[in-house]
Amino acid sequence: MEAKEIEVGVVTDFFRKVGVAAIKVYPGRRLKLGDRIIIRGPHTQIEQTVDSLEINHQPVTEAGGGAEVGLLVHIEATEEWPPNVPRKGNKVYKLEE
Repeated sequence: MEAKEIEVGVVTDFFRKVGVAAIKVYPGRRLKLGDRIIIRGPHTQIEQTVDSLEINHQPVTEAGGGAEVGLLVHIEATEEWPPNVPRKGNKVYKLEE
């Protein structure tokens, strides 16, 4: 069975030095540790498991709609251009079986 993609938020910023994306979670949606997500945009395609979430620099296990969260993003260093990193406006999808 193929996983269903549910749009849960949008990237509002990316802090390259620490590898953290700021994500605004949509009202009525949730993001929690262990969720499989995809960050997607014109030059971005990152699939990973959520293993670190923060709100106001404090670790949390989940975030509800309207929250602005920091998400640690696992990025492989490559020479590709443009780089495969989160960008403002990229959509965040949760994968559900």
